[in-house]
Amino acid sequence: MKYRTDDIMPPPIVKLAEAAKRFIKSPGFLNLGQGLPGHIPPDDALTILKDRMSHPATHVYTPDEGLLELREELALYLRQKSGIDANPQDEIVITAGANNAFAGAILTIVEPKQNVIMPSPYYFNSVMAVKLASAEVREVPVGSSFQPRVEDIEAAIDNNTRAIFIISPNNPTGAVYEKGTIDGIVDLCIQHDIMLISDETYSRMVFDDATHYSPRSRRDAENHVVTIGSFSKDFGMSGWRVGFTVGPTEFIREFLKVQDTVTICAPTAGQILALGVLKTGLDAVENELRRLSLLRELAYLRMREIDAFEENYTKGTFYLFPRVKGCTDSKKLVMDILQSTGTLVLPGSIFGDAGEGHVRISIGPLTPEAVDEAFDRLSKFFKED
Repeated sequence: MKYRTDDIMPPPIVKLAEAAKRFIKSPGFLNLGQGLPGHIPPDDALTILKDRMSHPATHVYTPDEGLLELREELALYLRQKSGIDANPQDEIVITAGANNAFAGAILTIVEPKQNVIMPSPYYFNSVMAVKLASAEVREVPVGSSFQPRVEDIEAAIDNNTRAIFIISPNNPTGAVYEKGTIDGIVDLCIQHDIMLISDETYSRMVFDDATHYSPRSRRDAENHVVTIGSFSKDFGMSGWRVGFTVGPTEFIREFLKVQDTVTICAPTAGQILALGVLKTGLDAVENELRRLSLLRELAYLRMREIDAFEENYTKGTFYLFPRVKGCTDSKKLVMDILQSTGTLVLPGSIFGDAGEGHVRISIGPLTPEAVDEAFDRLSKFFKED
């Protein structure tokens, strides 16, 4: 039987997890593949949820757009953190994670055979969502330091382009896009009357002297920018499936048609927990970011000791994305590393053509001891290879 999903690749992390099954039960298995943070929601937020678990309203649907109290608190947070001025009544929708937000945005904005421009390397689930909508992805390779080149994006725009999609801080590269670059992309969207979809899931995970810049903070861009985000990474809530979409009123009205069809609403308990995090848990989140900063320093230090890696230092997320010298088949390399060392990393090729020859190393849930062990194994592997 022919399925419309035939041309969409299977979830790559699921396939790699299948390959890793015989290692997973081993106490020595190290998972540097899946993008998991190393923390859970703060205790005070969990207490708020616990206190509401016996309330009947916790176990029924919320409005499609999410709890109003959460939307109001999120609007305040976005204004203070990112300079985004959004009306919680009609410009914010709570979603079941950022993937749900992106897929909903694509189904709202993009028609079959239209295209979405993505700087590459990109996040593979985003490509899957575009193809699910019977639309096309136009890859535009990034430049040095994994920064998009505005002139290359402009050259990729044609009459069928409906949107440009960016992630900053970036998955998989960790790059924090420069303000001038983002503003240049916004200008293109205004000029060509297309939408910029800005995924800001990792907005708090910026380090060193880097700062996160949200394009929707530009008042002249509000009708051309949709912001999506998630509570999964910054706030340790990946299992609760809570994200959000911020956009123009007209877009949100149409987006809610998709929301009601696909999910109705984000999980109620997850929304209550997200509200608790925003109200009481931001200091605890900052403590986690300090842990991640130290972990990143250690990981980059150890990576520099391995001659096979070409470092490209970035200032965001908990991902490292080194090029491996001489590598032309990153999927085979990753399987060789797994079989030889019991350590799982992701092949760069699943993040687009520009990712080939790289591997993505995720250090979010690791201890310093586990980081050392992982790079000890990688060092030994490449010396023996």
